Amino acid sequence: NAPTVQGALETAVKAICGEDVRVHGAGRTDAGVHARGQVAHCDIAKHFPPGRFRDGLNAHLRPNPIGVLAADIVPDDFEARFSAIKRHYLYRITNTRANLALDIGRVWRVPRALDAGAMHAAAQRLLGKHDFTTFRDTECQAKSPEKTLDQL
Repeated sequence: NAPTVQGALETAVKAICGEDVRVHGAGRTDAGVHARGQVAHCDIAKHFPPGRFRDGLNAHLRPNPIGVLAADIVPDDFEARFSAIKRHYLYRITNTRANLALDIGRVWRVPRALDAGAMHAAAQRLLGKHDFTTFRDTECQAKSPEKTLDQL
């Protein structure tokens, strides 16, 4: 029952195309998680000159904190979620005793001293292909529970 990026995009598409469409994202984020470079697709009948669809979406998305960086015509078999071949996640830790100001809600503040060397060594043990069955939702639609961690 909360506003969503998907809902805002669908409303913007309707405003400029007059079509009720479903926007499909490459993945979902948890509440409070900020997505950068998220890929989505929707199927529309109307044709737009390059850049016009993106600009129209951005005009109708204001004042939401959502920005469309690019909008391209893709092959008919493109599906944002299943055509994705890689995902990148960035988790930020600020090691400071001071309260957060500009990064509040985007960074995990840890006020006590951290051993960055030990953290790095531990992270390297997670590299490679692993079975994430234990962490899957019961309705997960991924083809496989195996995922490869390339870099930590």
